[in-house]
Parts: sequence; C-alpha cells; structure tokens
Amino acid sequence: MMIVDIIIIILVCICGFMISGYVIYRLYPKSTERWEDGVSFMVHLVFDPLFSLAKFIYKKVVDKLLTDQTVDITYILTEQEPLDLVDALEDHPYDTPALASYIPNANGISWIDIKAVGLAGRYKDITYEQIVAICQNIIETYFMKTRGCQVAVYIRVASPTRLYFAIPLSDAGKRFLDRQEVSAAESVSDPAPAEPLTETVPERSPDTRENR
Repeated sequence: MMIVDIIIIILVCICGFMISGYVIYRLYPKSTERWEDGVSFMVHLVFDPLFSLAKFIYKKVVDKLLTDQTVDITYILTEQEPLDLVDALEDHPYDTPALASYIPNANGISWIDIKAVGLAGRYKDITYEQIVAICQNIIETYFMKTRGCQVAVYIRVASPTRLYFAIPLSDAGKRFLDRQEVSAAESVSDPAPAEPLTETVPERSPDTRENR
C-alpha cells in the first residue's frame, strides 16, 4: 500500500509541475518559447533552494565531524619527551620512576603509564589528592615549557607506585574522557547497596558439663 501511495504522490507532483509549467508558459510567452521551458523554470524554482539547503546542512555536519576527530599534534610527545617527563617526576613525588608505556594516539587520546618504586622520602605521608595535585602541576608545567600552551590532564591512577594519565588530542577524545570522569564520580557517589546478611547465629548447644 505504501508503494502505491508513493507512486500516486510522484504522479501528482509530475502533473503539478507540468500544469505549472504550462501556466508559466502562457503568462510569460516572451521568456518561455515552449511549455517545457515553463516546466524547467518550476523545477529550478522548487529544487534549487532544496539542494542549496541540503548542501549547507551536509557541509555543516561534515565540518563538525571532521573538527571533532581532528587530532592536534601539538600535544603528541616525541620519543625522548616522555622520558624527560618521567625525569621531572623524580623525587617529585616518586622514587625511581620509569616509563611503563606510552601510546601517542589512540582515538584522539595520548596515554602515559609510569611506574615507580614508591614515593620519595618527604612525600611518604601525603594523601591521594596531594599526589594528584603534584603530578598534575608537574605535567602541566612540562607541557607549558615544551609546547608553550596549557594542556588538559586526566589522571586515572595516582598511587605510590603508579601514575597513569591521559592527554586529549581532539574534541572527541576530550568528550570521551569527560564521560569517563562523570561515570566514575557517579559510581563513587552512588555505591551499590550492601547485601543483607543471610547467615544466622547458631543456637548455643547446652554445655554437658553443666548438666553433670
């Protein structure tokens, strides 16, 4: 039934264009030598704005997608620079840090994983929040010195023996990391309810010695 409706609509449109073209031909005989010219005029009058609108929308959508996926290579470190960043963390706050892995670009995100023996002496008793703050400041300062610009730092792990963080290289990568942070915050603020205790305390059996 739907196919029949579509065919009827197409035929009505064709008839409409033909009738309108003939009317244009009769009204403006100097501009249209044949009635087909009137039909052509009507086709351009209706479809040219539609094509222009579709082209405009398509360009906006494609440009937006390309912009979101465009990787800013400014923040991609060279082969030596991750090692220099590890050196910057030596004694601030880590003892003997080493580069575990460096992924320059994974879907618009750089991932850097650093391991260490532990925290340096004067940092032994600092909190998790202090570790995050110190590492974030050092990383931001390093990028400011080497790239001359600020960088967003997403720290995923900051323990006494490991620092794992990400640097977004594109808008899409930044949105992904933001969603991860929101999900992590929600899971912390809304922990799963504790399961009710199902075990029962067994009744104390009578002491046979007391019965003697």
